[in-house]
Amino acid sequence: MSADNLSADLALAHELADIASKVSLGHFRRDPKHWTKSDGSIATEADVAVETAIRARLAQDRASDAILGEEQGAAGAGPRRWIIDAIDGTIDFQAGGPNWGTLIALEIDGRVAVGVCDEPVHKRRYFAARGQGAFCAILSAGNSTPHRLHVSTAATLADARSFVPPAMWLRTDRMRAVADTVVKSTKALPHTDHPALQVAAGTSDVAFFAMAGPWDLAAPLLVVEEAGGRFTDLDGKYDWTTGTAVFSNGVLHDDFIRLVR
Repeated sequence: MSADNLSADLALAHELADIASKVSLGHFRRDPKHWTKSDGSIATEADVAVETAIRARLAQDRASDAILGEEQGAAGAGPRRWIIDAIDGTIDFQAGGPNWGTLIALEIDGRVAVGVCDEPVHKRRYFAARGQGAFCAILSAGNSTPHRLHVSTAATLADARSFVPPAMWLRTDRMRAVADTVVKSTKALPHTDHPALQVAAGTSDVAFFAMAGPWDLAAPLLVVEEAGGRFTDLDGKYDWTTGTAVFSNGVLHDDFIRLVR
């Protein structure tokens, strides 16, 4: 993962986010067709159109790279794989709300190396490359310089600002018990941005996800790590394929894992 190569990949990831933003905003608040998937989440024709556009661009410059997308599955094989969530927050997208975005990650040799998390309505973009720090840019500000992200320094769970998933995503007795424990042991607050990205920005201290695919986690986890934080699944394993996730400022991480165990 040379810095030069990652810079080129990050530049392409930004281009993919620009393409995705144009396509998604073209469908936004225009009543796109939608359907319910087997896990209870919804997908829209916009999700499919965005992923199709990203795949088409990758076919031009990264034809040998593998791809994993939420809507169209896996394609290709090899040490490099793009992981795509075309529209993260589809429920809010379909309802006409602003809190949704596109998540794009590049995995190299099993490790996430590039991550871009774009929020088109807010004109806000978080991004990171391995070893190069995490940043946020406000795209509506013209030539504004991206600011570097740093996690918080909160050191106790009692002081920790936390994100707990809403009830619709707590579908087992264990997840409901975990949520109840976290609410009682931390300062659970409503999220005003993607919960993991709030951890990266230092406006939240810990967040857990009870149901998440690799496309939900790959890009945000790198932003959190490059901001100085930490990611594991709910059992403390460094694995973004198990369906659960914990993002923290790092200081609190082991205490949080012990708490939910």
